Amino acid sequence: MGWLQFHKQLQFEDLGNDKILPWLNSMGYSSHWIEFFYTPPHEDGIVHSDNIGDWPWAKIVYQIGAKGSTMRWWSSDKAFEVSTTDARAGGDRTNDHYHGKVLVARPEESTIEHEVEVGTSSLINVGPLHSSHNPTDDKRFTITIALIDMNVDYEHRILWEEAKESFKPYIVPLSDS
Repeated sequence: MGWLQFHKQLQFEDLGNDKILPWLNSMGYSSHWIEFFYTPPHEDGIVHSDNIGDWPWAKIVYQIGAKGSTMRWWSSDKAFEVSTTDARAGGDRTNDHYHGKVLVARPEESTIEHEVEVGTSSLINVGPLHSSHNPTDDKRFTITIALIDMNVDYEHRILWEEAKESFKPYIVPLSDS
């Protein structure tokens, strides 16, 4: 399978680690949107944003395999909106995995703004256009945990600057961005 066809929705109990949720809860965070992605060797994920606005949402990412693969952040004035449930428009989700609409862009109509090798676990900003890049001979599997404020609203996503501040004691920056 390629990046577009492989997608699984997970629950905390599927992660096999009973410490993640209590740790997030201790900071007032939770999640109801945990996803599992695959980027095959020598392939790239789709250039996309996790939303259609300019919301710098934060996610925790766990990467398995493909050491040397990267995340890329892009800019494009030709990004377009797709429903994640409409396969005809490039959507790759079914109704039981629905999470709305996203922006996508073609790499040839985009500019790479930043690229970094993601560690085993990382905090990333999924608001801007981004994609996975796997130039290695290994399979790249990624689990993402979308952060929400458990004390405000079921849909209140944690923004990048707030997440960086909250997780400051736990992270070593890969760059100054």
